[in-house]
This record gives sequence, C-alpha cells and structure tokens, in this order.
Amino acid sequence: MEDFFQGLHFNVQTLTSALITVAIAIIIYQIIRIPLNKLKRSNVKISNGKTTYFSFIGSFIRVAYICIVILILLSLFGVNVSSLLAGVGIASVAIGLAVQDTLKDIIRGISILSEDYFKIGDYVTINGDSGTVVRTGIRSTKIKDGLTGNIISIANRNIEKAEVSGTAIHLDIPLPYELKLSKAEEIMNEIVSACIELDNVEKAEYRGVSEFANSSINYRLVAHSLKGERAQAKRDIHRAALTVMEKHHVSVPYPQLDVHQK
Repeated sequence: MEDFFQGLHFNVQTLTSALITVAIAIIIYQIIRIPLNKLKRSNVKISNGKTTYFSFIGSFIRVAYICIVILILLSLFGVNVSSLLAGVGIASVAIGLAVQDTLKDIIRGISILSEDYFKIGDYVTINGDSGTVVRTGIRSTKIKDGLTGNIISIANRNIEKAEVSGTAIHLDIPLPYELKLSKAEEIMNEIVSACIELDNVEKAEYRGVSEFANSSINYRLVAHSLKGERAQAKRDIHRAALTVMEKHHVSVPYPQLDVHQK
C-alpha cells in the first residue's frame, strides 16, 4: 500500500485541478444522462415488468464513470494508479473465482431478458420442469408447477433451452367405433360448447377425425386457454368431455382382450 501512495501530495494547484475535473465530470455526466432519461420516460419494459434495459445500462455507465473519475483524481494527487490497478486486478480475479456461479447467473439472466426467451405467464418446460413463468430475474427464473402449485426456482446458468408452449391445447377425444359419425360429431360439438363456457378457455373448435386407434376413433379438439392457465384449462376440458359423454351414456373406450377356449 505504501508504494501506491508514496507520491501523494496536496497543494493549491492540485486541489484547483481536482475541483475543475469534478466540475467537468459532472457536466459531462449530465449530458450523458439526457438521452438515458428520455429512454426511461418512454417506459420500454422488459419481460418482468419491473426493470428496464435502460436502467441497467444507466447503472453500468454510472458506476464505470465514477470509477474513471476517481482514478483521474487519484492520479492528480500523485497516487500510483498503475500499481493500484494491478493490485485491484489480482483481488478481482480472486473474487471472480469465488462468485463465478453468481456471475454466470447474471450473464445468462441478461441474455434471457435481452433475447426474450420467455415472458411472465408463458407455460414453459425447462430442464424437465414444466410450469407457468411467475418471475424472471437477473439471477434466477421462477415457474409455478401446474400440477402441484409449487414454485420452482431455476438458476439462470442452468437454462440452456426453454420450450415455450402456446395457449393452444390439442386434445384427441376417444369415442367407440360402434358410435355413428353423426352421433360422434354431435357429442364433439357439445363438448366444444362446454369448453367455451369455461372461464379459462378463450375459444374452442372441433377439427374432425384425427386417428383410427386400436380401440377407438379419436376426434380432434383444439382450444385456446387464457395466458398462464394452460395446465388447469386442459384438466377442465377433460372434465367437460367426460361430463358430456356421460350425458349421452358413452363410455371411454379401452383395450379389451377376448379369450376363446376350445
């Protein structure tokens, strides 16, 4: 530390130079802030609705600018800035190794936010965990499991791939082969009407026969859920389908095995 400050000196000329430097630095900073403030007022928000790209950029510029001004002032007072920076560099390496996971989270978090991987309310699958995104942050992403309601927190450094599911729900409703087509389509249209009445479904439609399966004919139903309600909407649609089928005394087909003895 003595090597850093061995040339330290104070006099009228140095203090005057320091005051002029600070005054100029403040003026330059105010000029830099003008476009940043305009961007903030434009209220351009990123996905979590709380932070803006420009507030992050502004914070980074502010910290970097203050550090530069401090180094200039130290240099004016005779501090050995080169040696000081060398010492800081060694300390930074040690700190970086200690918090490298946190740094990875932050870097990945910035990438997720800037590239718009997903938004709050999207139904996603990340590393095998599925749920609705409830929060996206610099260090972690939180999703709500559609089955259990549990909140799952995933470190951003572990998010390499995120599969975003839309609001569309494609379901195949199995009906018996014995059922005439006209009757089957009547049932499907009733199921569609029941789905439309659900609070978490925006629209639904019958698309026709999708498959001749082993024990049933499958009829395709496509519905669109409200944002963030996909998992519950799918369960409610299944229930509505079963209710309509029970009304018409139609059971869900299942594989059967006939055994013949001689």
